[in-house]
Amino acid sequence: MPKNDGKNISEENIINYLKKNKNFFINNPDLAKSLNFPLKDRSFDKVIDLEAYRYKKISRENIDLQNQITEILLAGKSHILSQKRILKSSIRILNTKTLVKLIDVIVLDLKNILGCKSVNCFFTNKDKLTINSSLIDNRIANSYFRDGKKTYLNQNPKGVMIFFPNQSRTIKSYILLKAEINQSNLIIAMGSNLSSKFTPDQQVDLIEYLTKIIEIKINNF
Repeated sequence: MPKNDGKNISEENIINYLKKNKNFFINNPDLAKSLNFPLKDRSFDKVIDLEAYRYKKISRENIDLQNQITEILLAGKSHILSQKRILKSSIRILNTKTLVKLIDVIVLDLKNILGCKSVNCFFTNKDKLTINSSLIDNRIANSYFRDGKKTYLNQNPKGVMIFFPNQSRTIKSYILLKAEINQSNLIIAMGSNLSSKFTPDQQVDLIEYLTKIIEIKINNF
């Protein structure tokens, strides 16, 4: 193979290389100086200042990094606030004296914690039915919870008609929780008028913890 002494490298090869390595002169500022770049491109009347461009690029990257850090901190703060609200709700739930009061607390607290437009509660056994809850067929309820899961976020449109019968036009997304009771289930349906409020990839660890607290309390009545 003949030795490449640089004579076979065309201007087009150099241009293609630089296009593929756009940070070449930024990463090699001394080379840019030794090549005596002109300060102005006369054909376009544009000032060429690689140092300024490099500074601007680094500044932009720093701003992007700061924004990412801020988002992480805000998310962490939000998670801590959610934990505190869940803890306070858990205490209120455990302090309820009747099943009717428990349902009232569940509806009010979950509305506030998750910012829901509507919260409805359904029992699969009429023996547990209260004035502030509704009855639902056990087979229909369990069809939304597969593989032992206690939360449902898949947004089946039929669920809106079933769990929000008078709000089918306003509810755009929803989440279902299942609290297991002796020979029955409590289904808690929370709906929002925002389609982005509840999504299948949403984290549910805190709300599932609260569901466990509800199970403990309701089984003691």
